[in-house]
Amino acid sequence: MSQRRVRERQLQGDVPGAGEETGRYVYCVTWALQGVELGPIGIDGLDVFTVTHKALCAVVHRCPAQPYQADDQDVAAEWVLAHHRVVDAAGQRWGTVLPLTFNTIIAAGEKSAEENVVAWLEAEYESLGSRLDSLTGKMEYGVQVFWDPGMIARKTAEASPEITALEEQIRSKGRGVAYMYRQKLEAMLKKQLEAKAEEESRGLYTAIRHCVDSVHVEKTKEAQEGRQMIMNLSCLVSAENYGDLEAELEKVRNRKGFFVRVAGPFPPYSFC
Repeated sequence: MSQRRVRERQLQGDVPGAGEETGRYVYCVTWALQGVELGPIGIDGLDVFTVTHKALCAVVHRCPAQPYQADDQDVAAEWVLAHHRVVDAAGQRWGTVLPLTFNTIIAAGEKSAEENVVAWLEAEYESLGSRLDSLTGKMEYGVQVFWDPGMIARKTAEASPEITALEEQIRSKGRGVAYMYRQKLEAMLKKQLEAKAEEESRGLYTAIRHCVDSVHVEKTKEAQEGRQMIMNLSCLVSAENYGDLEAELEKVRNRKGFFVRVAGPFPPYSFC
């Protein structure tokens, strides 16, 4: 039986003791005064609604008080995508939202799960409210900068007196000695490219940092389609500053051998 079907049976009560809906899966928190039914837009098509305390609300669905787990990676990926879709829908409806991580579930105890959601909102009211206020009008963008390593290597070699001198020596050496010199040349070029990538990344980070409200440096990913990623950022950007960010990135796009990829806007997952 698939993990999805097991979950359906749990929710329908076909598995003993599992259909009591003793948990509330929490997608995000936002400012809203009234309870709202958002319909069957949640994980596995479950009904999503809000639980409120004063001006705060949690966007939730009913579930057993146990985490979502699946051996099937496709099922797990679909759950995560469904989580993001609900957060996106909440953002479209209310504007600023505070996304929670996948599998955030508040369970029943002495009180019901819903009462415990209210108690959590009450206990964390000032903290959650402050974080929401700090994110008002801001969205997350992924910014990745690539370069053409072959082109950059050629330009670096042409501009390096050390590499030029070594290339001249290679042309004058015998086959066996030339092979050793070429290895030395490759090591020298690799070192200079690494230093140049670091220099470019620092300069780009400084320029972009002035255009955004906050920034996280992420790990670069492997080269693909002949392009090497030299910088990977998650940026929190206010609406009024996005134009400045785009202008800065356009400068990078106009540089020969450089490429820019921008993803977003997204709810501010990296800054919650």
